[in-house]
Amino acid sequence: MKVFITGASGFIGSAVVQEMIDAGHQVSGLGRSEKSAEIITNLGAQVIRGDLV
Repeated sequence: MKVFITGASGFIGSAVVQEMIDAGHQVSGLGRSEKSAEIITNLGAQVIRGDLV
């Protein structure tokens, strides 16, 4: 399943990303900054750069 997670670089979001990847899902995460994008990439998820308003 394809999954999109906001807050993927945060404490809870990063744990959710890891669980979803471990379960075999294709995960994308919202990265607002370079630092959050790096964290999401290091978790093994695809980064979608942007902001929610």
